[in-house]
Amino acid sequence: MNAVMKHAKSVLRGPVQSLAFQVMKRTPVEGCGALWADLLEVKVPRSVHPNLERSPEGSANINIIFELLRETTPVPGDIAECGVFRGASLLAIGLWVKQHRLRKRVLGFDSFAGFDHSVAIDVNLGGVPSRDKKVGGFGETSYEAIADKVKRLGLGDTIQLSPGFFTHSLKAHADRTFSFVHLDCDLYQSYLDCLSFFYPRMSTDGVILFDEYNDPPWPGCNLAIDQFLADKPERPVEIERDNFQKWYIRKR
Repeated sequence: MNAVMKHAKSVLRGPVQSLAFQVMKRTPVEGCGALWADLLEVKVPRSVHPNLERSPEGSANINIIFELLRETTPVPGDIAECGVFRGASLLAIGLWVKQHRLRKRVLGFDSFAGFDHSVAIDVNLGGVPSRDKKVGGFGETSYEAIADKVKRLGLGDTIQLSPGFFTHSLKAHADRTFSFVHLDCDLYQSYLDCLSFFYPRMSTDGVILFDEYNDPPWPGCNLAIDQFLADKPERPVEIERDNFQKWYIRKR
């Protein structure tokens, strides 16, 4: 019976997934059902499960991201995410931007190959153990898979994927300015590289959201952010929704 069920699920997956793409294209992302979004691994408000207690642990809360996107709508500049992984929040951002008819490009930066050797810095910094804290960590993704989702959701004119490690991929966009940036890049060196690139390119009142600040497995995030901001006027500000705690800065 298990083999039969597995085969049935495999046969159904294609048509059901195709239907999910159509539903998500036609439905406002803020009201989309969790079932359809979960099938495509896209974050939506209805799939958020509040934490039992306030905590900075865990992945991004899409309610926080949407709130900061709303706040920065009038701020000039494009939108970026560093650390796309399987596209869960990037695709949601792209849908939100397109559905709200914003004339902003959404850039998605990721190696699509997992961590490089700079992860050794974070291993030495300690923190709560994580199975992903290694070379190749978070490598269970591919550029092709995310590009296919972008196409099937009709987001080719909104989202631009930029594959490669940040030290190389960011340079191609040096002439842009930004209104909202989501940094979900875990590592000390990645946070330093991203802050060094984005900070001088943020419009006034633009927001940089940090996914791993105060997250126990990733002390390198705090170290990089605190070092970078030491001689700057901004300091991390807490935002909490559904008992998810995250931190961000707003460019002065």
